[in-house]
Amino acid sequence: MTALNFTVMLVPAAVFTFLPLRGNLKSASLSKKLFCVFNAAMLCEFCSICAVYITARYRLRSAARVADTFRRILLDFAHVGMSLPIGLAFWRTLTVKIPLLLNEERIASVWRYMFAFPLAMTLLTWWLTPISPAVVMTGRSRQIGFVLTLFMIITVWLLYHLSYWTTARLTESARQRQENTFLQMEAKRYDELRRYMDRTKELRHDFRQHILVISTLAEGGQLGELREYISGLTDKTAQGYVNYCANLAADALASHYDYIAGTLGAKIDWRLELPASLPMKEADYCSILGNLLENSLRAVKSLPSGKRRVRVISSMLSEYMLGLSVDNPFGGTITLGKNGLPDSARDGHGIGLVSVMNTVNRYGGTMNITAEGNIFSADIILYFNS
Repeated sequence: MTALNFTVMLVPAAVFTFLPLRGNLKSASLSKKLFCVFNAAMLCEFCSICAVYITARYRLRSAARVADTFRRILLDFAHVGMSLPIGLAFWRTLTVKIPLLLNEERIASVWRYMFAFPLAMTLLTWWLTPISPAVVMTGRSRQIGFVLTLFMIITVWLLYHLSYWTTARLTESARQRQENTFLQMEAKRYDELRRYMDRTKELRHDFRQHILVISTLAEGGQLGELREYISGLTDKTAQGYVNYCANLAADALASHYDYIAGTLGAKIDWRLELPASLPMKEADYCSILGNLLENSLRAVKSLPSGKRRVRVISSMLSEYMLGLSVDNPFGGTITLGKNGLPDSARDGHGIGLVSVMNTVNRYGGTMNITAEGNIFSADIILYFNS
């Protein structure tokens, strides 16, 4: 039986190898799907070539006995059996490490070429697989070939592990930077609240003096001076504190982007009905909302001043369900790709939506993107376990 026959027998093993990655490919690019397919083919080729070297001696004896069909069949199934140890060795890689790499948007550009690695390894292993047991048993071919095969398998395993480790460190570093940014927003929000309380305390302290001055001007009939004094007092008291919601992290984020919107001449209509404590990581919620707001403000920046508006609605739909909706007008045209995300020629549009989708997927939620009537809308529902 040739190496091609061995590979055909491993088709069920290839399917089994591909299954752990199936859930991560629903909205994946073509290059990621090709990587998973070639990765499964590569592991199966590893199984095939290992089985060739292990069973070569017994297959050579079986070949001398033409009538020993049953024994040859058992040797053929030994190739399938080799998928067990190799599958166990790569199981954590398939179920944990590669899914993390597939969902990491920071290395999205790498996937354009990443599929070439398992493809090249598959072709190389297939080319190196001996076509007959006699070739394997020639000299030290069997020992050298088996050692080289193990070296290739270990090298691939180490490369995957190193890629996972590097990506995990990048993710952790990005998460820490994100949390530091949120902490800075909360600190700024705290300073705003403290300044507002100081102003309120000062107004309360001067309240009786203001009443005395107003009474004096009113009794003296000095209406012009009274109007001017009240106008100045009104300007001083108009500097109020806007509270967006009970959750401190979301409130700080809303204050930050409301200020940015003001610098752009845009207006954000807020309707945040969130509790003080969220049933999810506050950093994840702020990451979702922040990415959506950045895209929205970028989209309305080029519109006429009267159309620069963003609407944000978010609330707990139930004890274990949170809803978030962000919409804004946009100029030009936006088309949605097969993954449901915008595929626009406009520079910079849609940045961060991949990150939002990955976070939503982690919570088993849904995200619906629409771009109709020059209104871009992102509707998200997140689900939480009881």
